[in-house]
Amino acid sequence: MKYCMYFMILFATHLGQSQLLYAEMGQSISNFEYQNSAGGTLDNLQSATNSFLGFGYTFQLPNDKLNIDVGLSYTNYGAKGSDEVLDNFFEWDVSYAGLQTGVTYYFARSKEFKFFGTLNASLEYLLRGTQTLNNQVFNLSGEDEFDNFLVVPRAGVGIQYPISNKAALYVQYQYGKSYSLVNSNPNDDEKLSITTHNIGIGITIQLPGCNCSFKNF
Repeated sequence: MKYCMYFMILFATHLGQSQLLYAEMGQSISNFEYQNSAGGTLDNLQSATNSFLGFGYTFQLPNDKLNIDVGLSYTNYGAKGSDEVLDNFFEWDVSYAGLQTGVTYYFARSKEFKFFGTLNASLEYLLRGTQTLNNQVFNLSGEDEFDNFLVVPRAGVGIQYPISNKAALYVQYQYGKSYSLVNSNPNDDEKLSITTHNIGIGITIQLPGCNCSFKNF
């Protein structure tokens, strides 16, 4: 037990000396996938392009290849479509704030460029949202489907390039699909989920006292 506590203290101390700050912004191409209890879908849904923001901390582990990321996000999702049979037009426009955590793994390097993969998940809450049906606009706040927490796992790849000894720029792509917004029950298999393609550019900055390097691998 004594050695275990000693190791944990050393590990926590190293994390405290290996902190970085990151900030990212970009475009989120999103769509809604809907399936009713009878298995029917909305086939004419079109994706929408919106913006997203993210910032937080990165903890660099001792081998410099694996990082742990914890941060906050703000993402806009949307979709629109029509039904030729019913002659309807519909559109969703929603904004979520989220708490995000995950890992980044650097798997290759070419000169100053470092290539990485990411796995993360975010727990998101609706800040605002509207649904347009023909000429009517409905507020989605308080609606059962959107008033629940949204869980979105994501996976992606990216490239990082150092711009100084203390900072690096990166570009990354991530794909994600949320769990269903609808709490299904045995008598109702209705499902509604959001798919996203995020393309972003960000910057990582070493915090004072960080015992880390962008040039190590």
